[in-house]
Formats: sequence, structure tokens, C-alpha cells
Amino acid sequence: MTHDYQPEGVKYCYPDDDPYQESNEIYYNMVDFLDDSEVHQIWEIVGKAMDRNNIVTTDNESLSVRVYDEINDED
Repeated sequence: MTHDYQPEGVKYCYPDDDPYQESNEIYYNMVDFLDDSEVHQIWEIVGKAMDRNNIVTTDNESLSVRVYDEINDED
């Protein structure tokens, strides 16, 4: 079963481990829905948590925020 229907204006994706879109699981890439100030706030929180836990990175990070959900076939 392939879910070809996607509501207009809603941008959800299927997980990479479901290339044929056979599952009901989807996710929303929340960074696409946030404005710059909201992304900055999240980065501030993540940065503080990384500092607190002595996580050192290459300064070439990217932010990924996903909200997973399931498509209800009854909708």
C-alpha cells in the first residue's frame, strides 16, 4: 500500500527506511516550519546542553528537529 495523498500545504516525509512509503509512519521536518529566531532559540538550548556535557564538535553542525506521527487511513 502506497500513500500517495498528501494534504496541500502540509510537508511531511517518510522515514529513509521506508523508501516505498508502505508504512503509516511519517515525520515533519520542523525546521521548515520555524522562523529564524525560533531556530536560534533552539540552537541556544542545544549549545548549552552540549557545553554542560562537554560535547565538542567541528563547528559544522546542522540542526534536525523531527516530529514523528502516523497517517490514519480513516482520514
